[in-house]
Amino acid sequence: MKGKKLLVFSLTALPLILTSCGNKAHNPADDVVTREDYTSVYETIGSKVDIGMVEEDKTGLAYATVDGKKYELGMDFLSMAMVYNTQVPEGSTKYASETDVYNEWWKLYIQRWNYLMPEVPLYSNVYYDLYSAKLSGFKTTPYWGAADAINKTASTDGKVILGSSTELSGLFRNASWGVSSPVASNNDIQNLTSGYGTVVTGPDGSFNWNIWSEDNPSGALAKEPTKTANEDGTLTFAFELHEGNKFSDGSAVTAKNYLVGVLANSTAVGQAAGGSGNSGMSYKGFKEFKAGAADGTKFAGFTLDGDYKFTATVSADYASYYYNITLGGFSPNPLALYGVDDAAWITVDETSKAVGLAADFFAKTGDDYNQAKKIKDNMLDTDATKIPYSGPFKVKSWDKTNKVVVLERNTQYLGEKDEWRGKADPTNPINEISYIKLESETQMSKFKKGEVNVIAGITGGTDTNNALKLVTAGEAKETHYDRAGYGKLGFRADFGPTGFANVRRAIAYSINRPQFAQTFTGGYGSVTNGPYYEGFSAFVAKKDEIKLNEYTTSTASAIAELEEGGWVYDKDGNEFVSGIRYKKLEGYEKTLANLTFKSTDGAYQTTYVNGEYYMPLVINWFGSQPNDVTDLLINNWQTLKTATDVIGMYITYTGCDFTTLLAELCLYEPYGWDGVQKLNAANFASNFSSAAYDYAFNWTIDPELYDDYSACYVMDEADFLNA
Repeated sequence: MKGKKLLVFSLTALPLILTSCGNKAHNPADDVVTREDYTSVYETIGSKVDIGMVEEDKTGLAYATVDGKKYELGMDFLSMAMVYNTQVPEGSTKYASETDVYNEWWKLYIQRWNYLMPEVPLYSNVYYDLYSAKLSGFKTTPYWGAADAINKTASTDGKVILGSSTELSGLFRNASWGVSSPVASNNDIQNLTSGYGTVVTGPDGSFNWNIWSEDNPSGALAKEPTKTANEDGTLTFAFELHEGNKFSDGSAVTAKNYLVGVLANSTAVGQAAGGSGNSGMSYKGFKEFKAGAADGTKFAGFTLDGDYKFTATVSADYASYYYNITLGGFSPNPLALYGVDDAAWITVDETSKAVGLAADFFAKTGDDYNQAKKIKDNMLDTDATKIPYSGPFKVKSWDKTNKVVVLERNTQYLGEKDEWRGKADPTNPINEISYIKLESETQMSKFKKGEVNVIAGITGGTDTNNALKLVTAGEAKETHYDRAGYGKLGFRADFGPTGFANVRRAIAYSINRPQFAQTFTGGYGSVTNGPYYEGFSAFVAKKDEIKLNEYTTSTASAIAELEEGGWVYDKDGNEFVSGIRYKKLEGYEKTLANLTFKSTDGAYQTTYVNGEYYMPLVINWFGSQPNDVTDLLINNWQTLKTATDVIGMYITYTGCDFTTLLAELCLYEPYGWDGVQKLNAANFASNFSSAAYDYAFNWTIDPELYDDYSACYVMDEADFLNA
């Protein structure tokens, strides 16, 4: 289960803080201030606000006045409104369509993101995918990566070795299970081994119903689902599945396989196994089911009308969703993945046809759910070959020590629609895929030796130039595109100094980002000022209107931000003169993690002076290795005298592998997190994997959703009704 829910401290084990007089120990647990009211602005007034009511100040921040009260609109509000409040205001001459409204909300969202600076974008780049001459038909796009393209690729020997810069961890069944940011390599394996989704995406990122036809022999649906708007404001999708689809073991794919995942992970059992427990939150009856499933309550939002027919009813709160086709997107799971071995585990009400889970699913031994351990082990792929797969490939072997997975063709799978995933040249199909971890320093050497056939996502000036030399020499082929994503310095923005927007903005001012981008990409890229892809339709529509701070490098601006944020003390609570800055903690800033905060090297920690706590301006930064971005940050940020001697900021560096970095960022024990929160910053990347730009719930202030949905671990104060 994820970290914050497991972050339990023994009061007797807490560090005692010595006062400046040195003669009295103080227990910080006595002074923790706990926030209890999480009532959100969006929950309170969201239904009353349309885009025509929104005012924008000269900096780009948004406000709305409701019932005579003016509200600043925070990240949670804007991210929700962007996809749920897209109706054209009555009588509007400014907005002609829902798309126009969406684009305006998107602009306001990006502008607030830029103001809060929850991540520092370092570079956006051109991606080059290098591939062997033995392959043909390989083509990628910003939304269609190597793992998507490979199934439409032919190979003269029927084999291919894919390389990735991110390390596999074994989360192949559900790459997002228990983590807020799935590892790209795990996601690739999930995509290659999963199929029969009711909705599929194309190379342009668009969404399409996956309907069976002779050209699409593994389509999930017999026909397009019916969509019914109900009198109570809900929206019902009715699905009729194509009969004859099978898992890799030959077993039939039925309606229960589409429902088992959303049912199981809408319960306390799924949550105990490491899932969110909220998979069905957008559907009618979710709260009632989660509270009463163990006692036989059925999930009113899902009905089973036969072996190959089911319905899904979206609750009224979510029925106006801008991308509502995705709410009709379901994928089949083998029942065994959720620890059940018989269809009888899914129960059906005889009258309403609503579905639920059998009482045995909730059986316990002591305080522990029996099924939770089974689910957790299956999700972590303790045995990756034990449970069948639904996609074009299945796992043949998984070497946990060397982090290598080998996939083989799933002969039960019939292939997808040509223009979406497609059928390879029937005379030279790929029947085996090996997926390995690559290091930048050796990847070209491995390519020349044939130890890897595809290197995806090549970036950086050195690597790109080396790849293009092979192409010029006729030793390789390439495909390239502008990346829909960016490299970044991300933050754990609910802990330590990076929990404060002034500090995050000061960091942005302290890094010469244009120079960093030029150095790293070698001219094959640039720097962005927010989480966007310049080819995205909303950016294209709003690029001449959007107001963004470029955070031009400036120590004066960094210092001004810190002074405005209260970083004006030394460790004894006196006025800051030199050395490392401190901030006096007040109100909800007094979390246990902040009161016991210290640098990873032990040089600085929060001090307790005359009844007040002072936090040091320390950034505990974790960087994966080997990694050129990490090396550049060491030289261009962490070791710069500007930070310590001028700004008053102390930056520690911890080198680690990517799995460890993710464990520290997400507080995820299965990846090795030790229960002590340490990380403030980490360098990695974000990609926009589809043309649907939707971050609803990723900025939630709801504690029940926060751990599993937070994109940047920010709770925007503007989103609290009673902040």
